[in-house]
Amino acid sequence: MGVTEIARRVDLWPSDVHRILTSLASFGFIEQSPTNKTYRLGMGMMKLGLAVFQRNELREAARSLLQRLSEENDATAHLAIFDARELDTFLTDQMDATGEVPFKPRYGAVALPHSSALGKVIAANLDRKVALELVKKYGMAKSTARTITTLEMLEEEWDRIYAQGYGLDLEETAEGACCIGAPVRDWSGAVVAAISVSMPAGRFHRFPESQLAASVRHAAAELSAAAGHRPQPNFADAS
Repeated sequence: MGVTEIARRVDLWPSDVHRILTSLASFGFIEQSPTNKTYRLGMGMMKLGLAVFQRNELREAARSLLQRLSEENDATAHLAIFDARELDTFLTDQMDATGEVPFKPRYGAVALPHSSALGKVIAANLDRKVALELVKKYGMAKSTARTITTLEMLEEEWDRIYAQGYGLDLEETAEGACCIGAPVRDWSGAVVAAISVSMPAGRFHRFPESQLAASVRHAAAELSAAAGHRPQPNFADAS
């Protein structure tokens, strides 16, 4: 964007915006096109982003778990983190021990709350009002013939996921790709992320669902423990 458009969006005088842009450009956070004089994010911003990305404690703790999940299940393992402030669930890491990735989402890609296992698992474990805000933000686009496109069916799916502790994406995001995910919680018990494994649909359906679910849920529980989560004892079961 140019100075005038940026000034309009941030409600500042163009002269003030130009001064700020000049300062940011001096540190490499933005760059100006020599042809049309518009501005874009610069290499300095990329370096900052990579520094935060590499130092994220949850992602660091998840790396070995993702590697193990990938190798144990001959699948691609994923980690998505939930940003409660921005209402975003985005992919932050991926491990593939097989070289056979059924679909290749980019880092930072949104895990949709109505179709992806990662997104559905997180939405199912949020306050329902917040989960519905996620749907309002991203909509319920039909990616495949199997995508859930009605709110009634989606809420039923969320209830099922919450009850069983894991969620499925059965070719709902991409044809030929299936995924199973489980929630990750922090010290407060709030859901902060999700872990999943994905593989081609033909191989996915040859696995016992309970076996995959147990594997993913166990890894998610380990990562939750690393994030400080301590499950409350179930006294009803103990009795």
